[in-house]
Amino acid sequence: METIVAFGAGIVAGLGVAAPLGAVGILLLQEGMAWGYRAAAPAAAAVASVDAAYCILALVLGAAAAPAIAALGPWPALLGGAVLLVLGGLGLARTFKGAQASNGGKAPQAAGRTRRFLAFAALTAINPATLLYFIALTAGLGGRAGSLGQAAAFTAGVALASLAWQSGLVLAGGLFSGRLGSGASRWAGGVGHGSVVLLGLAALAAGVGGWHTP
Repeated sequence: METIVAFGAGIVAGLGVAAPLGAVGILLLQEGMAWGYRAAAPAAAAVASVDAAYCILALVLGAAAAPAIAALGPWPALLGGAVLLVLGGLGLARTFKGAQASNGGKAPQAAGRTRRFLAFAALTAINPATLLYFIALTAGLGGRAGSLGQAAAFTAGVALASLAWQSGLVLAGGLFSGRLGSGASRWAGGVGHGSVVLLGLAALAAGVGGWHTP
């Protein structure tokens, strides 16, 4: 029974970290719209994999990892913001040039899927907020995830919930892509990538603010 409870707690925790729609979520929607669910699914798997990896790190390292993350200062925010600006800017350039529409009918090769997985894994990993979330959460669980079996069940719940949510975003993007005309699809792409640029600017501003904070 305790293992089942730990698995359920992991599902709730996974949804808690995945459900807020941020830059990665918007990019997943864009991937689904541009390439379809099958080709973009590795991006969803990458995000869920990093969520599960950070959950494991939090369970193993516990609160001891928090000072090390805090010592990084504003650098994660600055790096993440710069990456978001690049990704959003490139997406806007492709949108306005019509590259998404022209490439929509071509299925990416396996190498493209591998690069997509690695890119989204890196983009998710450079944000330590996910690790801090799981550190705080596992500390609150106390001994309820103390055994190896319970920790494994908790992590499995996190991974399953995150994968289901991220895959849902990709699927939603793919469904919209099939229903929207080329003009509406280009407009939606511009809005999505523009939102990523704004989130990147916000991350950079937060990093600069953290840099000047004593």
